[in-house]
Amino acid sequence: MQPSGFFKTERDSSWSMNGDPWAFREVLNSDLVAEIAKGAVEKASDLDVAHALTQLVHDELRGFGTDSVYKLTNDEISVALRALRAVLRRLGLEFKPPFRDFSGFHDYWSREGMSGPGGWAARRGYLSVLFEPIWNGLSDLDEVGDASTSARGVDGHLKNIIFASSGPKPEIVLRDAVNNVVEIVKFADRCLVYDKPLPESGLAWGDLVTWWGGLDVSGSDLEKARSLYRRLDSSLGDNSVERIVFRTYCENYRGESGLKVPALLPQVYLHFDPLTGAERRTLGKPNRLRRERMDFLLLLPDHVRIVIEVDGKQHYANGDKASPQEYAKMVAEDRALRLRGYEVFRFGGYELMQPDAPDMLRRFFADLFSVHGILER
Repeated sequence: MQPSGFFKTERDSSWSMNGDPWAFREVLNSDLVAEIAKGAVEKASDLDVAHALTQLVHDELRGFGTDSVYKLTNDEISVALRALRAVLRRLGLEFKPPFRDFSGFHDYWSREGMSGPGGWAARRGYLSVLFEPIWNGLSDLDEVGDASTSARGVDGHLKNIIFASSGPKPEIVLRDAVNNVVEIVKFADRCLVYDKPLPESGLAWGDLVTWWGGLDVSGSDLEKARSLYRRLDSSLGDNSVERIVFRTYCENYRGESGLKVPALLPQVYLHFDPLTGAERRTLGKPNRLRRERMDFLLLLPDHVRIVIEVDGKQHYANGDKASPQEYAKMVAEDRALRLRGYEVFRFGGYELMQPDAPDMLRRFFADLFSVHGILER
């Protein structure tokens, strides 16, 4: 379940043309939220509901307390908070914020000195502290729950995938900001952009080869598949451990049957900052994103998206010295991704350099596909 699942679409009678309603709006499904407050619902487990409702309530409170971008009314956030407390209580998690609605939140931050200059940052920081135990508790429940709780899928529709980046960071503009149409205006030749509609079955190797063949790539189907493999492999540069993952996967699922398995996409931009790290340092601007590229991404059926990361020591150390701060930043990013429906799996660089790494990887992908019913459909 996703935060959007708590909303329903209805005609907006305040807009009309010649007396006929023509506009629509998204409104909170109050009946569903009230049902959740009373007990478990049939459409999703309490754990799934808690993930989605926590994200919704957090984002609404943050929007109200900062940039005034929020959807719910004062009464609706009160209903949502009541339902969240109830579902978390059923999961054994305690959540007792010192307010019951937007008005109470405003009164609270005023009393606690979170107004005036720096108020936005103070309120965001407060909400992070307030919700951190809930996110941690839900993550713990995910780990001990069954596999179905981790396959919630990602909300929204895919517009494009920027991947296989093998050079300088591309420069991107919003060609149409209303429809979220992006265009790479520099270094487009150093990455690939998949912009076809994504079917419910996910993105398979066969789909990717067909797309690649439509880019004026000459040769037979086999030759096109091989040239795509070479292009993706080249994006890994001199990273030998990431190449072990990619080549083991491709060798294990080669041939005709392999066209049906999900494509393993390397070097995927999952987040994007128009400025590079060097540009931000030169301008004296803080980093807005902890990381932008994922090592690998799999797009499975039913909107399930799998992120695979290969961890070198830069993920948990400064130089040769272990860094709890770097590790904390990494796991915080993982939590944020999981709350948005992504599954995140990490491999240590050390384990991938061991002689049995290919066998370990083959078992991992077989188990992963078994959990999600891949190759059984």
